Amino acid sequence: MAARRGVTRDRVVHAALEVLDEVGNIDGVRPSMVAARLGIRSQSLYAHVDGVDGLRRLLALRSLADLADTVTGVAVGRSGLDAVDAIVRAHLGFAMAWPGRFSAAIHPPGEDPDLLAAVERVGSPLQTVLEMLGLDADERVHWTRLQLSLVWGFATLWRDGRLTLAPPPESTIDHLVAALLVRLETSPAAEASTHCSLTVQPLSLLAGAKSSAAIAPRCSHAA
Repeated sequence: MAARRGVTRDRVVHAALEVLDEVGNIDGVRPSMVAARLGIRSQSLYAHVDGVDGLRRLLALRSLADLADTVTGVAVGRSGLDAVDAIVRAHLGFAMAWPGRFSAAIHPPGEDPDLLAAVERVGSPLQTVLEMLGLDADERVHWTRLQLSLVWGFATLWRDGRLTLAPPPESTIDHLVAALLVRLETSPAAEASTHCSLTVQPLSLLAGAKSSAAIAPRCSHAA
């Protein structure tokens, strides 16, 4: 097959995302599949990506950026349990709409500094709220794992058509989110945290930051 002219890194990423959306899991994406989508030989693809690992890295970075934008968008201006509710629903919505991209977003980042920074940006809104609710570092890790397990498990069952009983699976989401929030509702900091909402700050204000914007709390105190 003759190679097409004008293949760029952006076109490679776009084609790879199309393949990812079709196969539904980052582990199923192969360079040969992306090359075929672009109409080029697999060897020609390596001028733009460093093999299968490089291709999956690009997919993870793009998927993490999309998920971070989604989560940050729903979190800004919210506080306390309302913020957690919105963040969990955003994760669920993303995982159900884009299961392949969600699998890329939770792909282990290893020691890659760019991937680690992207993962941190995705988690920043939830981690900030959980800290405001009084959870210590270990409790935040446990709660995040619980949330990830719920989101990935439900989205996978939904994608694979395993949730066949009535009522429809979408109606279960309220129950899932409520179950997650029960433990947080007993936090002594829950009421105080309602006076703080999340805002986006430019990273020029934050020393040592690695991405373009960051989530930070903004609190008002009642007289």
